Amino acid sequence: MDEFIIDREYQLKLNSKTKLWDNYQHGELLSKSTDKLFKYFPLNLYSIDGLLRSYFHLANPGQFNDPFDCNINLAKDIIELDSMKTVKRNNFNNIGVCSFSETIDNHLMWAHYTNNYNGFALEFCGKKIDIKLNRSEIIRHTLTRVIYPEIPVKINKDFPFAYHYILTTKFKHWSYEKEWRIIAELNCDDREMEYYPESIKAIYIGHKIPDENESAYKMLLEIQELKFPKTPIFVVYPHPTDLNLKFEKVWE
Repeated sequence: MDEFIIDREYQLKLNSKTKLWDNYQHGELLSKSTDKLFKYFPLNLYSIDGLLRSYFHLANPGQFNDPFDCNINLAKDIIELDSMKTVKRNNFNNIGVCSFSETIDNHLMWAHYTNNYNGFALEFCGKKIDIKLNRSEIIRHTLTRVIYPEIPVKINKDFPFAYHYILTTKFKHWSYEKEWRIIAELNCDDREMEYYPESIKAIYIGHKIPDENESAYKMLLEIQELKFPKTPIFVVYPHPTDLNLKFEKVWE
Protein backbone atom coordinates (compact mmCIF):
# COMPACT_ATOMS: atom_id res chain seq x y z
CA MET A 1 0.00 0.00 0.00
CA ASP A 2 1.38 3.42 -0.95
CA GLU A 3 -1.80 5.54 -0.65
CA PHE A 4 -4.62 5.83 1.86
CA ILE A 5 -7.82 7.80 1.19
CA ILE A 6 -9.08 9.53 4.35
CA ASP A 7 -12.02 11.31 2.70
CA ARG A 8 -12.75 13.23 -0.50
CA GLU A 9 -10.46 16.05 0.70
CA TYR A 10 -7.48 14.35 2.39
CA GLN A 11 -5.16 11.53 1.38
CA LEU A 12 -1.97 10.01 2.77
CA LYS A 13 0.72 8.98 0.29
CA LEU A 14 4.00 7.16 0.85
CA ASN A 15 7.03 9.23 -0.16
CA SER A 16 9.27 6.85 -2.08
CA LYS A 17 12.40 8.84 -1.19
CA THR A 18 11.89 9.53 2.52
CA LYS A 19 9.72 6.46 3.20
CA LEU A 20 7.44 8.75 5.21
CA TRP A 21 3.72 9.29 4.73
CA ASP A 22 2.81 12.74 3.42
CA ASN A 23 -0.52 14.56 3.76
CA TYR A 24 -2.34 15.65 0.61
CA GLN A 25 -5.36 17.95 0.39
CA HIS A 26 -7.41 17.97 -2.81
CA GLY A 27 -4.53 16.16 -4.48
CA GLU A 28 -1.91 18.77 -3.51
CA LEU A 29 1.00 18.00 -1.19
CA LEU A 30 0.63 19.93 2.08
CA SER A 31 3.67 21.93 3.11
CA LYS A 32 5.69 20.59 6.02
CA SER A 33 6.43 24.10 7.30
CA THR A 34 4.84 27.53 7.57
CA ASP A 35 6.31 31.01 7.86
CA LYS A 36 4.90 31.84 11.29
CA LEU A 37 3.38 29.99 14.22
CA PHE A 38 1.62 31.45 17.25
CA LYS A 39 1.17 30.02 20.73
CA TYR A 40 -1.78 31.34 22.79
CA PHE A 41 -1.85 31.48 26.60
CA PRO A 42 -4.33 32.54 29.29
CA LEU A 43 -2.79 34.75 31.96
CA ASN A 44 -1.96 32.55 34.93
CA LEU A 45 1.02 31.39 37.03
CA TYR A 46 1.82 28.54 34.63
CA SER A 47 1.96 30.73 31.53
CA ILE A 48 4.06 33.38 33.29
CA ASP A 49 6.45 30.69 34.56
CA GLY A 50 6.76 29.29 31.03
CA LEU A 51 7.51 32.76 29.66
CA LEU A 52 10.12 33.50 32.33
CA ARG A 53 11.88 30.15 31.98
CA SER A 54 11.29 29.74 28.21
CA TYR A 55 9.56 26.39 28.02
CA PHE A 56 6.48 24.76 26.53
CA HIS A 57 4.27 22.40 28.49
CA LEU A 58 3.83 19.11 26.65
CA ALA A 59 0.25 18.19 27.43
CA ASN A 60 -1.11 14.69 27.80
CA PRO A 61 -3.92 14.35 25.19
CA GLY A 62 -6.16 12.99 27.95
CA GLN A 63 -6.25 16.57 29.33
CA PHE A 64 -7.50 18.19 26.10
CA ASN A 65 -10.78 20.11 26.10
CA ASP A 66 -11.93 18.10 23.06
CA PRO A 67 -12.43 14.39 23.99
CA PHE A 68 -12.36 13.48 20.29
CA ASP A 69 -8.86 14.92 19.85
CA CYS A 70 -6.19 12.18 19.73
CA ASN A 71 -9.06 9.75 20.20
CA ILE A 72 -7.95 6.14 20.41
CA ASN A 73 -11.15 5.08 18.66
CA LEU A 74 -9.62 6.30 15.39
CA ALA A 75 -7.81 2.96 15.36
CA LYS A 76 -9.52 -0.41 15.13
CA ASP A 77 -8.89 -3.11 17.74
CA ILE A 78 -7.37 -0.63 20.18
CA ILE A 79 -7.13 -3.22 22.97
CA GLU A 80 -4.39 -4.94 20.98
CA LEU A 81 -2.53 -1.78 19.97
CA ASP A 82 0.93 -2.65 21.30
CA SER A 83 2.33 0.89 21.16
CA MET A 84 -0.52 2.20 23.34
CA LYS A 85 -0.41 0.04 26.43
CA THR A 86 -0.58 3.13 28.66
CA VAL A 87 -3.70 4.51 26.98
CA LYS A 88 -6.82 5.03 29.06
CA ARG A 89 -9.48 7.38 27.68
CA ASN A 90 -7.04 9.11 25.32
CA ASN A 91 -4.38 9.19 28.05
CA PHE A 92 -0.87 8.85 26.60
CA ASN A 93 1.62 8.72 29.45
CA ASN A 94 4.62 8.71 27.13
CA ILE A 95 3.42 11.37 24.66
CA GLY A 96 3.41 15.16 25.01
CA VAL A 97 1.71 17.64 22.67
CA CYS A 98 2.20 21.40 22.31
CA SER A 99 -0.23 23.21 20.00
CA PHE A 100 0.33 26.26 17.79
CA SER A 101 -1.70 28.13 15.19
CA GLU A 102 -0.84 29.66 11.82
CA THR A 103 -3.04 32.66 12.61
CA ILE A 104 -2.84 35.56 15.07
CA ASP A 105 -5.89 37.52 13.86
CA ASN A 106 -8.67 35.02 14.49
CA HIS A 107 -11.34 36.27 16.94
CA LEU A 108 -12.18 32.78 18.18
CA MET A 109 -8.58 31.95 19.05
CA TRP A 110 -8.31 35.04 21.25
CA ALA A 111 -11.68 34.32 22.85
CA HIS A 112 -11.05 30.62 23.51
CA TYR A 113 -7.35 30.41 24.32
CA THR A 114 -6.53 33.69 26.06
CA ASN A 115 -9.62 33.78 28.27
CA ASN A 116 -11.31 36.40 26.09
CA TYR A 117 -8.30 38.72 25.52
CA ASN A 118 -7.09 38.27 29.08
CA GLY A 119 -3.90 36.52 28.01
CA PHE A 120 -1.09 36.71 25.48
CA ALA A 121 0.38 35.02 22.42
CA LEU A 122 3.93 34.39 21.24
CA GLU A 123 5.11 34.39 17.65
CA PHE A 124 7.68 31.88 16.39
CA CYS A 125 9.27 31.17 13.04
CA GLY A 126 7.22 28.29 11.68
CA LYS A 127 10.07 26.84 9.68
CA LYS A 128 12.08 26.17 12.82
CA ILE A 129 11.37 26.51 16.52
CA ASP A 130 14.72 26.29 18.30
CA ILE A 131 14.29 23.65 21.00
CA LYS A 132 16.95 22.75 23.56
CA LEU A 133 17.56 19.04 23.01
CA ASN A 134 20.20 18.36 25.64
CA ARG A 135 17.74 16.47 27.84
CA SER A 136 17.34 12.71 27.91
CA GLU A 137 13.70 13.04 28.98
CA ILE A 138 12.63 13.78 25.40
CA ILE A 139 13.42 10.81 23.20
CA ARG A 140 12.36 12.45 19.94
CA HIS A 141 9.94 15.07 18.67
CA THR A 142 8.41 16.42 15.49
CA LEU A 143 6.54 19.52 14.36
CA THR A 144 3.58 18.64 12.16
CA ARG A 145 0.29 20.08 10.95
CA VAL A 146 -3.18 18.90 12.00
CA ILE A 147 -5.67 17.76 9.36
CA TYR A 148 -9.46 18.23 9.47
CA PRO A 149 -11.38 15.60 7.49
CA GLU A 150 -15.16 15.91 7.26
CA ILE A 151 -15.69 12.51 8.88
CA PRO A 152 -12.45 10.94 10.17
CA VAL A 153 -12.25 7.27 9.26
CA LYS A 154 -11.12 4.46 11.51
CA ILE A 155 -7.89 2.87 10.36
CA ASN A 156 -6.20 -0.46 10.88
CA LYS A 157 -3.92 -0.43 13.90
CA ASP A 158 -1.18 -2.10 11.83
CA PHE A 159 -0.93 0.72 9.30
CA PRO A 160 2.53 2.35 9.55
CA PHE A 161 0.96 5.80 9.95
CA ALA A 162 -1.66 4.78 12.54
CA TYR A 163 -0.03 6.45 15.54
CA HIS A 164 0.65 9.71 13.69
CA TYR A 165 -2.88 9.76 12.25
CA ILE A 166 -4.46 9.47 15.70
CA LEU A 167 -2.34 12.33 17.10
CA THR A 168 -2.92 14.77 14.21
CA THR A 169 -6.56 14.31 13.12
CA LYS A 170 -9.45 16.52 14.29
CA PHE A 171 -13.03 17.09 13.17
CA LYS A 172 -13.71 19.66 10.45
CA HIS A 173 -15.31 22.22 12.75
CA TRP A 174 -11.92 22.82 14.40
CA SER A 175 -10.29 23.85 11.11
CA TYR A 176 -10.38 27.58 11.99
CA GLU A 177 -7.49 26.88 14.40
CA LYS A 178 -5.05 26.06 11.56
CA GLU A 179 -3.16 24.01 14.10
CA TRP A 180 0.37 22.64 14.11
CA ARG A 181 1.76 20.46 16.87
CA ILE A 182 5.00 19.52 18.48
CA ILE A 183 4.56 15.85 19.32
CA ALA A 184 7.22 14.44 21.64
CA GLU A 185 7.94 10.96 22.94
CA LEU A 186 8.83 11.23 26.61
CA ASN A 187 11.05 9.13 28.81
CA CYS A 188 9.74 10.37 32.18
CA ASP A 189 6.99 12.42 33.82
CA ASP A 190 8.70 15.76 33.14
CA ARG A 191 6.64 17.58 30.49
CA GLU A 192 8.69 20.75 30.04
CA MET A 193 10.33 21.42 26.66
CA GLU A 194 12.75 24.35 26.74
CA TYR A 195 13.20 26.71 23.81
CA TYR A 196 15.74 29.46 23.20
CA PRO A 197 14.39 32.93 24.10
CA GLU A 198 15.63 34.21 20.73
CA SER A 199 13.01 31.98 19.11
CA ILE A 200 10.26 34.46 20.06
CA LYS A 201 9.75 36.96 17.23
CA ALA A 202 6.91 38.99 18.78
CA ILE A 203 4.67 39.15 21.87
CA TYR A 204 0.94 39.96 21.66
CA ILE A 205 -1.04 40.98 24.75
CA GLY A 206 -4.82 40.87 24.95
CA HIS A 207 -6.33 44.30 25.63
CA LYS A 208 -8.09 43.27 28.86
CA ILE A 209 -4.73 43.05 30.60
CA PRO A 210 -3.76 46.75 30.21
CA ASP A 211 -7.42 47.79 30.46
CA GLU A 212 -8.26 45.89 33.64
CA ASN A 213 -5.06 44.58 35.22
CA GLU A 214 -2.37 47.27 35.18
CA SER A 215 0.01 45.40 37.49
CA ALA A 216 -0.06 42.31 35.26
CA TYR A 217 0.54 44.50 32.21
CA LYS A 218 3.57 46.13 33.84
CA MET A 219 4.87 42.70 34.80
CA LEU A 220 4.67 41.47 31.19
CA LEU A 221 6.47 44.58 29.96
CA GLU A 222 9.21 44.03 32.53
CA ILE A 223 9.57 40.39 31.49
CA GLN A 224 9.87 41.50 27.88
CA GLU A 225 12.55 44.06 28.78
CA LEU A 226 14.46 41.52 30.88
CA LYS A 227 14.18 38.37 28.72
CA PHE A 228 13.30 39.57 25.21
CA PRO A 229 14.65 43.13 24.86
CA LYS A 230 14.79 43.02 21.05
CA THR A 231 11.34 41.45 20.64
CA PRO A 232 8.45 43.75 19.57
CA ILE A 233 5.36 43.75 21.74
CA PHE A 234 1.78 44.53 20.70
CA VAL A 235 -1.56 45.04 22.42
CA VAL A 236 -4.49 43.39 20.59
CA TYR A 237 -7.87 45.16 20.46
CA PRO A 238 -11.12 44.69 18.56
CA HIS A 239 -10.86 47.45 15.95
CA PRO A 240 -13.00 50.47 16.94
CA THR A 241 -14.51 50.98 13.45
CA ASP A 242 -13.83 47.79 11.44
CA LEU A 243 -14.77 44.15 12.03
CA ASN A 244 -11.25 42.93 12.63
CA LEU A 245 -8.46 43.07 15.19
CA LYS A 246 -6.11 45.99 15.79
CA PHE A 247 -2.47 45.42 16.75
CA GLU A 248 -0.97 48.42 18.53
CA LYS A 249 2.80 48.39 18.95
CA VAL A 250 3.86 49.32 22.48
CA TRP A 251 7.34 50.60 21.64
CA GLU A 252 10.14 50.24 19.14
